[in-house]
Amino acid sequence: MAIRSAASTPDKLPIKRLIKIAATAWLVALACLPGIAAAQDADPFTVPAELEPDVRFWVRVYTEVTTDQGLLHDSWYLGLVYEVLRFDPDVSLAMRERQVAAAKARYSALLHRFASGDTEGLSLHEQRILKSFGEGATAQQFLEAVDRIRFQLGQADRFHEGLIRAQLWESHIARTLRERGVPMEIAALPHVESSFNPAAYSRVGAAGLWQFMPGTARRFMRVDGLVDERLDPYRATEAAANLMLYNYNLLGSWPLAVTAYNHGPGGLRRAQEDLGTSDISVIVKRYQGATFGFASRNFYVAFLAALQVDRNAEAFFGPISHLTDTENTTIELPEYIPVDGLAKAFKVDLGALRVLNPALRPPIWDLQRFVPRGYALRLPGNISATAIADSWARLPPAQRFLAQRMDPKYKLRRDETLQSLAGKLQVPMARLLASNGWTAAPALKRGQVLRIPLPPSRADKLSQELAETALLAGAETTAVTPPAPIPQALPPSPAQTREPLVERQKQGETLFPAGAPGSTADTTDYGVAPDNTVVVRPEETIGHFADWSHTPVAVLREMNHLHSGALVALGRRFKVDFSHVDAQQFTAARVAYHRALQESYFASHRIAGTVSYTIKHGDSLWIIAQQHDALPTWLITQYNPDVDFSTVQAGAKVTLPQVEAINRQ
Repeated sequence: MAIRSAASTPDKLPIKRLIKIAATAWLVALACLPGIAAAQDADPFTVPAELEPDVRFWVRVYTEVTTDQGLLHDSWYLGLVYEVLRFDPDVSLAMRERQVAAAKARYSALLHRFASGDTEGLSLHEQRILKSFGEGATAQQFLEAVDRIRFQLGQADRFHEGLIRAQLWESHIARTLRERGVPMEIAALPHVESSFNPAAYSRVGAAGLWQFMPGTARRFMRVDGLVDERLDPYRATEAAANLMLYNYNLLGSWPLAVTAYNHGPGGLRRAQEDLGTSDISVIVKRYQGATFGFASRNFYVAFLAALQVDRNAEAFFGPISHLTDTENTTIELPEYIPVDGLAKAFKVDLGALRVLNPALRPPIWDLQRFVPRGYALRLPGNISATAIADSWARLPPAQRFLAQRMDPKYKLRRDETLQSLAGKLQVPMARLLASNGWTAAPALKRGQVLRIPLPPSRADKLSQELAETALLAGAETTAVTPPAPIPQALPPSPAQTREPLVERQKQGETLFPAGAPGSTADTTDYGVAPDNTVVVRPEETIGHFADWSHTPVAVLREMNHLHSGALVALGRRFKVDFSHVDAQQFTAARVAYHRALQESYFASHRIAGTVSYTIKHGDSLWIIAQQHDALPTWLITQYNPDVDFSTVQAGAKVTLPQVEAINRQ
């Protein structure tokens, strides 16, 4: 059997795809299950025959080998497992790494021995490995296999734990996927990403149940120093469903949409174009993209394996322990409120509140900042509207603030005054003066440190309004505090029943950190064509092209035969002069501009879903954008990359994102 190098084209060599390895219990169990062979035609995740060996490898990782063990294997032919390594549970990570390195060295030496033609006196184990390469294997094939020796840490114990944890959110995940039209099989994806640990972090910054990278997450959630909704399983699930729909809309295939969750939709669109197919088997085995490495190539087969194990969990693990869902109630905060004040008013243990609200970051729990206005706070139990009103009444107006708390000390910047600082912090001038022991504004200089008071509260506002009313009426008025508005309870959902622990994956990690949606969701091609032209994108002008190319506008107009005052047409090709910068520098400046534009928008907005829109007579991209909450034109084109809005006909359907404003303070 010939083993092909990772750089070779998969089906151009006479390769026998299945490597015979001693039968194990997991294979017997798998053969009796309805998953791979008997999948229904309607199932978008039927396992292609070409990918079955790879799926079986990951089933083995998820069910047979624990995190105290690992598989030393060929990184391309996953069925070729050299050895199952076992570690002492008490041994250090460094010792494990040395053990793995020693094993790799042994098999490297063995492959070099095969390459030299020395096959005498082999043990039964060594004979099995030699036989795996088939008759007529060349020295070059053995040497290429040396570079493909890889170690994969087992995950069976983590997967088992994930099956138990998954019960806490399974109803919410199912409801979310169903409401958005996403296949229910996607519910198994967190097994691959985080083992259903909502506090999991990868070494590249992906976080939460669904392992969002910050850049992609900010399109769908709030992610900053006070609130990181990636760590909220409920909000993150909604974001994952929206991202998966976005991927499917761009790629037209659920297997590709899943792969894009790791590799990014732009990368998968390039794979489709390069290979001329949407067949996931062809793309997994043939695509040679620069960043389409082991993690991206194996993400889909690992998902299929996780789906098989999830569907037949008891066949692999026996009876699964059941957790009892605990109901909770969600209320939206109308003001900024200290978290300890909320705990006291609603009679909730602070620890329980923290478990239910993992998105709130340390500055809030350390009382350095308030829980933000608009935050959907989860409270334990199914609380009635009357009980919410009673609890809300216990929270004094003096603890309901109109702005976010700032650091207690502030260093004055250049050209700042007390008046401008008071406006910036939303603090009355008199209070700012009083907090610093001044009766009048003194002369200040840059770098001077000021004491910053708490922002005004609802009680302050009421007192001010009553005083103003009394002044206008010319009479004294007795201050009466009106009842506080009652936040409406949002639909309840299952609560977490334990404090999750932050878990950083170590050697052989299976969180697929290379792509946990880290690639930008912007699939726009900002590159330069061989003829030195670019396609004009939304929010671009001749002035931008002039700045990025360091070329006068007049020169660019002449090159493109545009008279003075003429605008560049969206979607049309524009010729650029590269006398002063090269195409790579131009593209870098162009990408930086669009990235800043998008980051600025998503600093105060999030994508909550999509709607289908039918083009009407007289519609243009700008008109459509203005009629739908002033959507950015660039965002509309990202959701419709194959639509030419200058020529699209009435009656055609396009996809529009539904956007919500969010509070970042």
